[in-house]
This record gives sequence, structure tokens and C-alpha cells, in this order.
Amino acid sequence: MIMNEKEQLKMEASILVNNEVKINIGQFRGETALVRKVMADGRSLEVEIAKSSGKIAFVDVTFVSEIQEPTWFAKTEQSLGPIANSVVKDTI
Repeated sequence: MIMNEKEQLKMEASILVNNEVKINIGQFRGETALVRKVMADGRSLEVEIAKSSGKIAFVDVTFVSEIQEPTWFAKTEQSLGPIANSVVKDTI
């Protein structure tokens, strides 16, 4: 199924709901905001600016970027804890 650009933007906007985004343009450029909802046009986002006390802004989905969480910890093998690890043993 091939999606046109309009459908793709609507899907992207719906994925961003309840996530933090960074605004890339305008008065709030560089600010972090929480996406509250997608407006009826499917492109505009209602966002709450994080640093200001409850300021609400409307931003087009093309003017925000998703915030990626940094990975500071080394990838290690998952431990189930001392009790579970003692029960699950290799029988080879």
C-alpha cells in the first residue's frame, strides 16, 4: 500500500501524541514541548511548552523533531537476578 505525503504526515503526527518534541522554527525555536493532540487537519499539533508555565502553541508537524533518548549505559547481558539465575542453569 503506497501512502501519499498527506497520509504520511497524518500518521507521523498521530505517533507524536504524548511524546516530547523539539520545535525547529518560530518564537519557540529550540524549546522542548509535549504534544497534547493532533488538530482536525491532521498536520497541526497542539503542544505545551515545557519551560513555560502551561503555554500552549500550535505547530505544523513538519516543524518539529522527535527527541531521541541518549544511551549512556553500555549494552550488557540482561541479568534476571541472583535467585532466577540460580534456577535457570545450563544443562549442557
